[in-house]
Amino acid sequence: MSLTVRDFVARGLVAGAVGGGAAALFIRVVTETQIGFALEFEDAAVLGGPATGAAEFSRGTQYWGGMAAAVLYGAVIGLALGVAVAALHHRVRAHDEFGRVVRVATGAFVAVVLIPFLKYPANPPAVGDPDTVGERTRLFLSLMAAGIVIVFAAWYLWEYLSERGWDGGRRVAAVGGAFTAVVALAFVVWPPSPDAIVPPDNEASPALVVADDAPDAVLDEMLATARATGDESLRDPGDPSEPLDLASVDAGDLPGTPVAASTTELVDHSFTTMVWNFRLQALAGLALMVAVTAVVLGILLDLPARAGSRERAPAGVGG
Repeated sequence: MSLTVRDFVARGLVAGAVGGGAAALFIRVVTETQIGFALEFEDAAVLGGPATGAAEFSRGTQYWGGMAAAVLYGAVIGLALGVAVAALHHRVRAHDEFGRVVRVATGAFVAVVLIPFLKYPANPPAVGDPDTVGERTRLFLSLMAAGIVIVFAAWYLWEYLSERGWDGGRRVAAVGGAFTAVVALAFVVWPPSPDAIVPPDNEASPALVVADDAPDAVLDEMLATARATGDESLRDPGDPSEPLDLASVDAGDLPGTPVAASTTELVDHSFTTMVWNFRLQALAGLALMVAVTAVVLGILLDLPARAGSRERAPAGVGG
């Protein structure tokens, strides 16, 4: 049975929706934990500040909306993969459609996901400066385009060397070395992320105050330690964004004084670990989406070929 471009597109959409569903479940079961930790940092950063309105969307709506978005995104990925396999069908050598899809999907993942992601990884909610989103997106997309060119160049180099009798470790070393060198050069040429990853803080609007019933011994020790260490966590009651003038107060003046505590001291999780885990899980979720999409698409494209083979088989074969 001969497949048309429409067959590739239709099967790509179905396979992509399945891959997106797998990624949605991964996000809900695994990545959602890190998102919850990130929101705890966000909540801690606004403690003591002006009251904020309720979130536009509830967490439940965000859960299901995010999962639906993953399914839709997966369908788009499947569509693109189906079109790519159809376009490269006679250029990519493989024993069957499954092998062809796996090869194209692997190259696509490296080009459009892995290369730009390693340079500009994803951030969890409340992490990073929202004003840099536009610039980060532009840099990511430009490196994605470069990744596509790099992967195609590596593929053409592989074909070129194969035609000239190169095989085995010599061919792998030549193509792998060239690919690594060009990617490393791209990472040097492209600017670093404009978004510094620092914990959200609430020191400008302290959420804590020195207790009115704090024992005198505790107040004496607090003031003495602050003076000895230059600690600026005690803030001016008239302007909490400024440190308290420790030389002008006595220990008995401290009750009611604002205390600026770092957000990282108010949340029972490591900020850097949360960011690292989120990024690893975001990459794993994308890899799962592409892998499931490729497997399902390869199976769907192989089914007509296998059905045609059975129809053409002489009586008694397979039986």
